[in-house]
Amino acid sequence: MRVKTNSLLLAAIAAACFLVASGAAWAAKQVVAFFPLQNLSDNTIAADVDRLGRSIGEKLQDRLDVRIMAAAVPDDLTARRNKARGMGATYILAGAVSRIGRSVTLDLTLSTVEDPGKGRTLVVTGVDDGARKGADPPPAYARMATEAASRLKYLFFGDETVGEGAGRRKIPRLSGTVSRSRDIVGDVVSVARNDTDRDGKMEIVAAYPNDLAVYRMEGDDLVEKARITDAGADFIHVDAADINRNGIAEIISVRYVAGKSLSDVWEYDGDSRQYKPIARDIPYFLRALDIGKDGIVLAAQESDPVTIHKGPVFRLAPGKYGAAADDRSAALPLPDGTWIYSFAALNNGGKTRFATINERDRLNLLDENGKKLWEGMDSVSGTETAVRAPLVFAGKEDGRQDAKRLFMPNRMFGADLDGDRTDELIVMNNIVTAGAFFENIRVYSNAEAMCFAQDGDSLQLAWRTPQTGSSARDSFIDFSPSGRTLRIGIASRDKGKILGQFGEWNLIWLK
Repeated sequence: MRVKTNSLLLAAIAAACFLVASGAAWAAKQVVAFFPLQNLSDNTIAADVDRLGRSIGEKLQDRLDVRIMAAAVPDDLTARRNKARGMGATYILAGAVSRIGRSVTLDLTLSTVEDPGKGRTLVVTGVDDGARKGADPPPAYARMATEAASRLKYLFFGDETVGEGAGRRKIPRLSGTVSRSRDIVGDVVSVARNDTDRDGKMEIVAAYPNDLAVYRMEGDDLVEKARITDAGADFIHVDAADINRNGIAEIISVRYVAGKSLSDVWEYDGDSRQYKPIARDIPYFLRALDIGKDGIVLAAQESDPVTIHKGPVFRLAPGKYGAAADDRSAALPLPDGTWIYSFAALNNGGKTRFATINERDRLNLLDENGKKLWEGMDSVSGTETAVRAPLVFAGKEDGRQDAKRLFMPNRMFGADLDGDRTDELIVMNNIVTAGAFFENIRVYSNAEAMCFAQDGDSLQLAWRTPQTGSSARDSFIDFSPSGRTLRIGIASRDKGKILGQFGEWNLIWLK
C-alpha cells in the first residue's frame, strides 16, 4: 500500500490558513493561551485572583509567549480550545484559586491545545495575612506568582539537571542555534546518517516515495552523490548501519506494498562505485538497532494486510537477513502490539532498557525484562506519513476507509550526553496547530526536540528546544561520545512550496 499523506487540496488549504503563523514561529517562543483563574472561594477578593493570574503571565514572558484570554465557559473544554486555536496557541494554561481560612491554594494545568487531557498540573499554596498597600494584593499572592512561574518553566523546559542531592547531575543541551539547508526537490519520507561508502565522511541517505538518494554534506547543505533508481517504490523507512561488521554501513530500506512489508539491504561496491543489493524483498519490517553490549543488530517484525504489523519484534541472527526461519533470534521484551518503529533502546549502566510510545502517544520506560517502570504525561506526536491496511477485518478489500491506518512515529535516540554510562532519550515531537477549520484533521506546522534523562526508574525532562517552524518528517542526531558534537538534523517539508508542481524539503539543523 502506497504511503498516504494529506491530499494536495487539503494541505493547500491548511497551508494557506497557517503559513503566516508557521513562519512567525521560527525559533520563537511557544504561544500559551492563559485563561483567567477561576475563583472557587466566596471570601477571596476577585481582583486579587485577577492580579495573581496576570502576575504569573508577566513572569512567564521571558520564556513563553503568554496571551491573556477573555473568559470562557469554565467547564467547556471545546470553547477554550477554539479560543486558543483562534489566536494560534499550541498550549493552554488554566487554573483555579481556592481558600480555607487564610490558607490559599493555586491549582494550574498546562496542556496542549489539541489534547488538554494530557496536561501537567502543579499546586502552589500560601497564607494570606491580609496585609495590603492600597490596591495591591497581599504579599502571599506575589510569592505564589513567582513560585508558580518558576515551576511552570521548569515543567515545560526542564533546567538541564536531574536527580536530587548527591545524585544530581547536569545534562548537556543544544546551544539554541537553528539553521536550514537549501531546499531539495522531492517529497522526502525518511532519512538516515552514516558513512555508506567508507570515505571517512558521513552521508545522508534519503528515502523518497519511489527511490533512494545519497547526499554528502557541505556545511548545512546537501549535495547529491548517488541515486538508487531501481530500489522500488512505496518507501516508509530507511536506516544506515554496519550490520554485517565489514566496515561499510549498509542501507536498509523498507517498503510497504499492498499490505506487505518488503525490505532491502544495499551496500556500496567500491569496484563499480555503485550501491548494490545484498538482500531483496525480505518479508519483514526491518530496523537497525543499537542494543548495548551486542552493538548494532537488525530487528524485524512481520506485517499483516489487516493489522499492518503483528507478532513480536525479534532480532535476526548475525549475518542473516530473514530469508529463512532459522534466521530469527530472540524476541525483544516489548509489550504486545508494539510497532518496530515506536521504541528506542537505552543503556542503563550496562543493561538495556526500552523507551516506548504507547497507544495514547505517551512515553513508557521498561526494564531489561519488559516490565513497565514509568509512564509519562507528555504526548509525543508522530509524523504526517501514514501506512494503511488494504483489508478490513472481514478480510475484504477496504472500500469505505474503514481499514486501519498507522502514522509513522518520530524517531527516538539514546545517547549518553553526560558520560555516566546511562543514555538520555532524545525524541522529536510534532506540534498540532490545525483543527480550527477541519475538526477531525491534524496538520503539523512545528516540531521540537525533547531530552529525557533516566532518573532512577523514571524519565525526567532535562530540556526541550525552541519550535523549529516546520514539522519533522524524520530526524537523526550527530553526537560524539566525547560530547564535543551534538546536533540534530530534521527532514522537513517546505510548506511554502506545497502549491508547486513538485514538493521541496530541507534539513533543519538544531545545534
